[in-house]
Amino acid sequence: MASMVIRNIPDDVLERFKQRAKADGKSAEQLAREVIAEKGMPSREELIRRIDEIRQSAKPIDMETARRLWAEHIAERDARPFDPTFDDNH
Repeated sequence: MASMVIRNIPDDVLERFKQRAKADGKSAEQLAREVIAEKGMPSREELIRRIDEIRQSAKPIDMETARRLWAEHIAERDARPFDPTFDDNH
């Protein structure tokens, strides 16, 4: 994992940040990691663009092929032994 050093944080800002972390039961370092991870997430627009790229690269299939693949999936699922701890819906 990467590391980062942040310089020139105003003293009052850093103190409030540490107080907020403490109030949340976290270290300032953990809270900073969480904030960086949140801000580093792709934007909605980036996600939509990536989904569109995947859709464009995917080969469309006809309904006959889709039905065959679905039937194969169902047959494979039904061939598995029953496991009451496995939730097939999630």
